[in-house]
Amino acid sequence: MKSLLGSVLLLAVMVLFPGCAAIRTAIDPEPPTTAPRDYWPSRRDYAAFHSAHPDLIEPNYLPFMAHRLPADGLRGDYLVLCRWPASAMPLKLYIDSPAIPESLQDEFDPVDPAEFVAAVDAAIAKWEGELEGFVTFERVSDPEFADIELVLVAEQAPEDRDRRKLGEISFSDACQVERPDPDSDRLIVRFQVESLRVYLADPFGLLSPGQVESIALHEIGHALGMRSHSPIPADLMYKIMRDRAVPRLSHQDVNSFVSLYRLENGTIFGYVPPGGRDADPGPLPPKGPPVLSLAPYVDSRLGFDVHLPVGWMRMETAQGMVAIDGVTWDYTASFQVIVHRYPTLESYLSRFGAYHLSTGEVITTDFTQVAGKRAFRAVVLNLDGRSADQITLIEVGDGRVIAVIADCPLESLNAYRVWFEAALASLEIWSGPR
Repeated sequence: MKSLLGSVLLLAVMVLFPGCAAIRTAIDPEPPTTAPRDYWPSRRDYAAFHSAHPDLIEPNYLPFMAHRLPADGLRGDYLVLCRWPASAMPLKLYIDSPAIPESLQDEFDPVDPAEFVAAVDAAIAKWEGELEGFVTFERVSDPEFADIELVLVAEQAPEDRDRRKLGEISFSDACQVERPDPDSDRLIVRFQVESLRVYLADPFGLLSPGQVESIALHEIGHALGMRSHSPIPADLMYKIMRDRAVPRLSHQDVNSFVSLYRLENGTIFGYVPPGGRDADPGPLPPKGPPVLSLAPYVDSRLGFDVHLPVGWMRMETAQGMVAIDGVTWDYTASFQVIVHRYPTLESYLSRFGAYHLSTGEVITTDFTQVAGKRAFRAVVLNLDGRSADQITLIEVGDGRVIAVIADCPLESLNAYRVWFEAALASLEIWSGPR
């Protein structure tokens, strides 16, 4: 299925930057590895890990943070969560200030190298501010006394596999296993990343300090223990850099790193058996009548509440909420509520109708009523031919249009439709304080 959060982000990009490319370039290459790439985390693996660690903050992408290391001939490879120990804090960081050649400078508007150093300082402050005190940094003036050296490279970023890599970090031997812990199901590990590089230019010239802050944020995330990349395009730790006015960590970024540092260092996420693992067939579609949560999800910001299917993961978004049957990076169905500021269905459809109805083959459309309000509904078979969207647009009458978008595999549409309809029927909309 298409990436849920990627779809939400794409819509935001279309609104904010019409006609502009959202993807600039790769932020860094896939971290080098000698291990075979025949494993992709599944919700089955995550569910098993979650049952042993029920206090995890969700949603997160912990499985993608794991380092894959040889175990033994019977168990194959470890997937181990490896990071700096608390005793290493504050991490001593040396920033190598760049000398920018004239060939890269704009003669009418030269950039002071101190602006790029300040961008790295801003990235450091964001990590410290978001991770509940688990990670702290101390700037040092001599690289000899640094745990990590961050090099600002005043030259054009090189290309790697047809992508321009704006940052580099070496993970060879970053996580070293010393021995199994005899008292728990974890490994005694040692973690160290000595240096990382951030490039300051691409073929168009010098990057902006904001872009350098984004790259530094991303690379520091790797240096804090994340082995791979998030699979979600909206996350800072996704492998492609997106131009953003304000670099930031997503909720998933924060949840994942806080979880990493709350868990014991060397915690084993799982194993990859010799020869890899069979593909996960995924869960069966739901059976029987829908079962909704007794307590509704209440959004006092945007004026609605809704009862969601029991057991589905739910997330607040800037314009509403998303509930998913699974995890954000491996799910079967989703139910989104998105609030837009448009006075009528017609005004909303004139702006977004082409987007909604051009994603595939339109199967049905009709006007109806939902929660006592005028509504427009459509079912769209997506271009992949394997999934379908059920779109419901509700004209609130107070300057809002609420879009409810549910999606699932086409072969499961009949099974999920009754769950979608039950959740939609529970939707209540109000204006003003409640």
